[in-house]
Amino acid sequence: MNPTKSSHSKSSLSTKQELKKILIQTAISIVIVVGIVFALAYFFRKPLLGLSAVFVELFGFFGLFFGMILSDSLPAFIPPDAFLMLAVTGNMSGLFTIFWMGTGSIIGGSLAYLIGRYLIPRFHLGRQMVLHYEDRLLPYVRRYGFWAVVLAALTPIPYSWMAYTVGTFKMKYRLFLLGSFFRFVRMAVYFYAMLAGWVSGV
Repeated sequence: MNPTKSSHSKSSLSTKQELKKILIQTAISIVIVVGIVFALAYFFRKPLLGLSAVFVELFGFFGLFFGMILSDSLPAFIPPDAFLMLAVTGNMSGLFTIFWMGTGSIIGGSLAYLIGRYLIPRFHLGRQMVLHYEDRLLPYVRRYGFWAVVLAALTPIPYSWMAYTVGTFKMKYRLFLLGSFFRFVRMAVYFYAMLAGWVSGV
C-alpha cells in the first residue's frame, strides 16, 4: 500500500470528522440558545422588555453596530448574542439588525486582525496571549487556511481570536475579509433562532 496515499486518506478522514464535530457543536449551540431565550421569555419577559426598550430608545441600531465593533475587537467584551437578544426583545428589524451587527462585527474583526498583525508582535504580553491560543486555533489555520476564518465566522470557534491569530501569522487581509462576510450569515441564523425562542416563550 502506498504510504503517501494512506496518510492522505487518514488526513481526509480526520478533516471530515473534525468538520462534523464542529457542525454538531454549532447545532447544539443554536439549540441551547433557543432554549435559553425561551426560558428568559417565559420567566423574565417583563424586565427584558423594559431593558431592551431603554436600549432601543438610547442607542438603537448604532448601539448594535458599535457594540459589535467592541465585541469582536476586544474578546473580553460583551458577547454578540447579548446584542442579538436586545434586538429581538426590542422588536428591532431583523434585516437592519443583521446588517448593522454584521458590519460592526467585520469592522471589529478587522481591527483585531490589524492588532494581531502590527501591534501584538511588538509586546511580550501580546505574544504570550497569542501563544496561549495558538495550540487551539493555529491547527485550523494550517489545515483550512481561508476556510478557518469562515468556520470562525459561522461557528462557536472564537472569531475575534481567529482574527488575532491570522493577523499575527500574516494571512492576506482580503482573504480574511472575504471569510468575515459569513458573519452576516451567523447573525441571521442566531437572530431568527432567538426570535423563535422568544415568540414560543409567550
